[in-house]
Amino acid sequence: MKKGDYTKLAKIWLENNSKFELDGLALKGMKIDRVELGYIRCYFVIPDHLSDANGNWNAGAMSVLIDDMAAGAVFSITGGNLATVDFTMSFYSTVKVNEEVEIEASVVGEKGNLVSVVIDIKKKGSGEKVVVGKQWMQATPLKRPHLSQSKL
Repeated sequence: MKKGDYTKLAKIWLENNSKFELDGLALKGMKIDRVELGYIRCYFVIPDHLSDANGNWNAGAMSVLIDDMAAGAVFSITGGNLATVDFTMSFYSTVKVNEEVEIEASVVGEKGNLVSVVIDIKKKGSGEKVVVGKQWMQATPLKRPHLSQSKL
């Protein structure tokens, strides 16, 4: 896997993800704090539209955010096309609407074109663990089309 510094593109990608329907619902209002090679930290206040019947952050919305954060961390070092090949979430506590969380995504391992990421979400302030996502992604380098020269 060819590596590089794609941190600026990863930040732009995360910011633009909120313009897509599903990602936009899950990421709208997220504040990106740091983007480094293989690492992203963001803050997020849980909006009302992402709550379940009990006023807690909806697990489906969490999974979209976790997948996007993992992709951003992997993209920051690969700059390639990504596909999630394994994804698990472990829940520790709930978060209510209007509570703020800190989200950290860190690349923790690589094997060929596979990259492992851990996403840790905790309550801002108390540091109470909310959820840990573990994900393997396949990174495929971007292919640039070959421009053929005119034979004229």
